[in-house]
Amino acid sequence: MANLEWIKVNVGIFKNRKIIILLKERDGDTLFRVWIQLITLAGECNRNGALVVNDNTPMTVHDLAVIIGKTEYKLTKIMQRFVDLEMLIIDENTYYIKNWDNYQSADKLNQIRESNRNRQRKFRAKNKPESNVTVTSSNAVD
Repeated sequence: MANLEWIKVNVGIFKNRKIIILLKERDGDTLFRVWIQLITLAGECNRNGALVVNDNTPMTVHDLAVIIGKTEYKLTKIMQRFVDLEMLIIDENTYYIKNWDNYQSADKLNQIRESNRNRQRKFRAKNKPESNVTVTSSNAVD
């Protein structure tokens, strides 16, 4: 998984009605912080908004609690609130940031992935040995 170094955050995030609702709730600042952490974590995962450990392993609430620094009980309640507000989607035991394209430009992600593939292909071609024979220098003294 190629990590990204940035995510897109709209300057109108505090005008978003779901964010307004979250901020008005008890511990609203914590809810908002966790939301931003989930978005940045999804950016690190770089899998179209999926929160995953690797390609085949979704993050569990336990995993997320450890990463975010909340108790599993508290994070379960927070995650359920995000699901209730349709900010998160659960599909086949994987949490996804709903409307990921609002937080990350999918077309730019694809460009980055393609650029990384091309760069890696050129690097490998440049560093490919010309033959399978390895020549070592002699340890003999002249």
